[in-house]
Amino acid sequence: MLKTPCKVILSIQMIEGNICEIIFKDHVRIELQDMVESFDLVNSYTNHKPVKKLVITGERTEITKEARLFGHEASLKIKHNIIAEAIIVHSLYQKMVINFYSKFIKDNYPTQFFVDTAKAMDWLKSIPN
Repeated sequence: MLKTPCKVILSIQMIEGNICEIIFKDHVRIELQDMVESFDLVNSYTNHKPVKKLVITGERTEITKEARLFGHEASLKIKHNIIAEAIIVHSLYQKMVINFYSKFIKDNYPTQFFVDTAKAMDWLKSIPN
């Protein structure tokens, strides 16, 4: 497990083969620079190899509009490195943001949000490599 110096990511680790678990810190506001740093960190950690991503959002974590837009653009650029993405959310606000985000990237790779990590893992495991 990689404990990061990143302001918004708590840890990154590979679990169950090619599933990359990214855990965001609680109570943070993700700004544009944080999102840039997060994408760089994850891409570096995975060595730009195709992975399934399990993204665990932090409780009471928010993301700015600029960071969301960058996330969408970056997802288009790295779509060949993401097999599927399961996102764990903790609030209605996070569900709304992720739902909006997933509409833009749905044609690039499968994306779903969950409130239960076990169900997210089951879904990721069901996606072919």
